[in-house]
Amino acid sequence: MADENRTVERKYGNFSEYNIQMNRWILKPIGAWPITDSTTTVEKITSQILTVVCWCISLFTIIPGVLNITLEKEDFYLKLKTLGPLSHWCVGGFNYAVLLLRKSDIHYCIEHIRTDWKMITRSKDQQVMLKNAKLGRRVAGFCAAFMQGGVFSTCIVYGVFTSQTIQVGNETQVVYGLPCPPYKFPIQLKPIHDIILGTQFLSAFVVTTSATGAFGLAAVFASHAVGQLNIMVAWVNEFVNQHLRSENDNASVNKVGAIVEHHLRVLR
Repeated sequence: MADENRTVERKYGNFSEYNIQMNRWILKPIGAWPITDSTTTVEKITSQILTVVCWCISLFTIIPGVLNITLEKEDFYLKLKTLGPLSHWCVGGFNYAVLLLRKSDIHYCIEHIRTDWKMITRSKDQQVMLKNAKLGRRVAGFCAAFMQGGVFSTCIVYGVFTSQTIQVGNETQVVYGLPCPPYKFPIQLKPIHDIILGTQFLSAFVVTTSATGAFGLAAVFASHAVGQLNIMVAWVNEFVNQHLRSENDNASVNKVGAIVEHHLRVLR
């Protein structure tokens, strides 16, 4: 296990980087990764540009979709069929807004993790933390792969393999569907359909990434907290065993103080 610790530290530079790397990979492409003191000016500008672009792409799908479901004269079944994808976009947009508004809180939690890794120096305690960090990474990665794969598969089915044949005068046209049909767009024309489908793929990536980012943060933060509690339990057991063999009251008081202080830190 000690060799594994050294391998992780050598590959990632430090343990905290290994702990949060997956979250950064998920959140950085949509500009939702918190800005820190080490963030360069170029990275700050890039993050702001990404945020604006992601919002524009998302709203380009959400607004016409809402107008279509409220104003278009369609039967109830077609509106109900559109409501599913549209609700995904709306909830994903809300998640994205929350991530952007809570950047400072996310930054605080990330710095908390980094500080914990600096404070815990004993090898066997680091092994406990590393075990939980692996679990958090795997859950975050699984959420990202599962949700992105499911959403993109749905978009492909709706936009590429779903079509209907209509009669316009003496001509027969094949009209392809869209995951989220827009209002008053001539989607029967091939270039316009392809452009809108492309933007909906991009907006699907944005809103799905915001959801996977939230799940990934929850998984990593929760698994890290579990690791800290496991370490605290190990410290309590060690203290009890040592206290039965030792009569040094000053050392016992110091150890109790360290355990209580760490417990309060975990609860924060």
